[in-house]
Amino acid sequence: MEEYFPNLSPLTRTDWKGWFSFPNAKAAHDFAVEIEEIKRRSVDINRRRQTYQVPDASGPAGREVWDPRITFPHTDEVNVVGMDEHIKQLVAKVTDQDSKHRVISITGMAGLGKTTLARKVYNSVRQSFKCSAWIYVSRQPNPNELLHDIARQVGLTEERNNNFVGKLFHLLSKNRYVIVIDDIWKIEPWNALKKGIPVNYMNGSRIIITSRYNEIGRQIGGSLHELKPLDEEKSRELFFKLVMAAPQDNDEDSDPSQLEGIGERILQRCGGVPLAIEVIAGLLSSKERNMHAWDGVLENIGGDEDQCSKIFALSYKDLPSMLKPCFLYFGLFPEDHEILTFKLINLWAAEGFIHGSGKRAVEDVGQDYLNQLVSRNLIQVVKRKFNGTVGCCRIHDILLDLCIKNAREMNFFNTLNDVATSVDCLAPRRVTAYQSEVGNYVSPNYQTPKLRALLCFDDKQQVYLRLKNFKFLRVLIIMCFPWLGAPINEIVKLKHLYHLELGGGEVELPYAISNLENLLTLDLHKCLELVLPDVIWKMKQLRHIILPVQCWAPSVRGINLDSHRSLPSEVSLPNLQTLYGLPVKLFEANWLHKLYSLRTLKVSFTTEEHIIEVLSGATPLSQRLEELHLVSVKYSNYSITWGSFTKFRSTLDLSNYEKLGKLCMRWVHMANFPQPDKLPTCLTVLILEGTGMEMDPMLTLKNLPKLKILILGWDSYSGENMVCSGEADSFPQLKVLKIYSKCLKEFKVEEEAMPKLKDVTLFTHYTLIMNVPDRIRNIIKIIDDIRDGLWYPDEIIDSPDSP
Repeated sequence: MEEYFPNLSPLTRTDWKGWFSFPNAKAAHDFAVEIEEIKRRSVDINRRRQTYQVPDASGPAGREVWDPRITFPHTDEVNVVGMDEHIKQLVAKVTDQDSKHRVISITGMAGLGKTTLARKVYNSVRQSFKCSAWIYVSRQPNPNELLHDIARQVGLTEERNNNFVGKLFHLLSKNRYVIVIDDIWKIEPWNALKKGIPVNYMNGSRIIITSRYNEIGRQIGGSLHELKPLDEEKSRELFFKLVMAAPQDNDEDSDPSQLEGIGERILQRCGGVPLAIEVIAGLLSSKERNMHAWDGVLENIGGDEDQCSKIFALSYKDLPSMLKPCFLYFGLFPEDHEILTFKLINLWAAEGFIHGSGKRAVEDVGQDYLNQLVSRNLIQVVKRKFNGTVGCCRIHDILLDLCIKNAREMNFFNTLNDVATSVDCLAPRRVTAYQSEVGNYVSPNYQTPKLRALLCFDDKQQVYLRLKNFKFLRVLIIMCFPWLGAPINEIVKLKHLYHLELGGGEVELPYAISNLENLLTLDLHKCLELVLPDVIWKMKQLRHIILPVQCWAPSVRGINLDSHRSLPSEVSLPNLQTLYGLPVKLFEANWLHKLYSLRTLKVSFTTEEHIIEVLSGATPLSQRLEELHLVSVKYSNYSITWGSFTKFRSTLDLSNYEKLGKLCMRWVHMANFPQPDKLPTCLTVLILEGTGMEMDPMLTLKNLPKLKILILGWDSYSGENMVCSGEADSFPQLKVLKIYSKCLKEFKVEEEAMPKLKDVTLFTHYTLIMNVPDRIRNIIKIIDDIRDGLWYPDEIIDSPDSP
């Protein structure tokens, strides 16, 4: 069908040359004929299916609507049935006082929970070590990037020079560290990593390795901890825990004794593999709880030797038709990749897999679909957002292989390597490229007439790519732009583009960006610098605009323009949900009122900006606003200065924002934090940095009824004493508290305050006097090294999908 689209585009007046010279008439006629033929065949297929009583293979009916309020008792916390003893043993090995360096290898077949076990141990012990890091190795590792990742996690964030390996080695040799090296397949990556990781120093450091192969652990040396499949008792415990936890509407029609018998037979097919048990339990939870439904699952598994593989294949086959492409899309991402839900759902929308329904936005429908995949245990939740929705997720490598296998069979997508080496792959629909693969294949003369999506994740490889032949492209992700040979002028001609994501270079969008009339997501936050045209504010269909820190807009920055011109002539973005990184100047915040569908807003402003007055007005910018980020910066030509305090005469009043759950303020100076009646009652996450508060903010913040995460960063509070009083309603929901202060000398928490606190991190230049209950003292992590001051990652503040 794609071949007809260009010829059926709406005509301009210049296209008309008289009533009898309609240039698109033949294309329209041919298109209509083909549509009628498809309709006829569809009716015929449906008639035959009913005649011969062939069941609908698209999956169970009646599951199109999903209640986002449903909770999943077995998804937020990964199930660890049968692992308690393993965790106890490994924690003891890792935390003993032996000063000799030690490597502990967790080995076992795929799906046994090696990564889950390592994660539980790592999270239990990391506070006992000076430095900690976690890296994924996978099948095609880049040791240099892995060492960079370790360096970033231990505080060497700027060490990108040639000597960073030596500096990393030196840092780790002087500090007791714990590092997890997850999913290592060969010995060569280990040999390469040892160049930056000291393994023979007597400082009590520990390395935890996970691998499918015992031989890897033996070659590395140290302690070998081999996982085995669950025994019958533990398998049964995990299986029935998961199955019986799933809500059912027709429990009264089921016979528990009969279902238990069938369940035992299904369980035998799982072979004690936890992942197989979780997947089959997720599948059964989507079925009616009766003999007929469970018998059907048992029959489909069969009795072959490779029954675990059949379970995974059946889990895909049983998916409703609308979920299958959403599941397959996970195969486009690199192995062990943590995927932001924000991006994933936007890609689904760009591909047309999800659509808004009535008053429900397409983003909400996408969350519903993801919840269904999570409830079936096909997708793992990495972290949830402040409102309980999935913020980041990943797919197990076994299920990733399943995605890739099914995608290849139906030509849903291909890796660039597949396309380059297979003679059978003549017209790929979606192509994904990792590392430097894109440079090995795509050439200026190559044509892919039906390509819908091109995803190039490598942010370092400079390649040459011409896009003018990709006329049906809907999704374009290029992380090394514009050093590629694809000029922006070719991109703006891709009129079917729905999702555009560029990163890595300096980009100036031309006025012709308005030609992309279908564009829903414009994500440029990884560009080094960006210049926006005025026309961007009139692209009505846009739903998400994500901009980099170094962003200039003629309507905002005023460069080479008359000084009186400060606003776009028109602002029309009625569908905009996300505006992230907007730089604004004097009076320009007023037009934010026209963005009445906003859910997420991040604004960077200067000392003259009246953003506080605009936000504090009687009418909120958007009744739907859920996240607000305010960042004060000082612009000077094309440079930005962070930390230039902005002092406001007016008081911030966000009480009219009934859905605002996350507030981040950086370098917005205030002597005192607003009173509780000036804040939204549903505020869940509060991040402050550089606010320079003189009065103890705890006096106000303790009264926020739903606050769960509180981060007081650099220079947020200038006082020496902080007291969390012990009234019954003092921080009733707070779970995470992180404080970085150059001035703090005394920290006091009274007995009844913060009853749900689970994680406390404190940093100060002084020896801290603490007066806290034992329940809090036992979980406090005191940071006394400036490198460890980077305890809150940038993504907590700067990602539109942060928790």
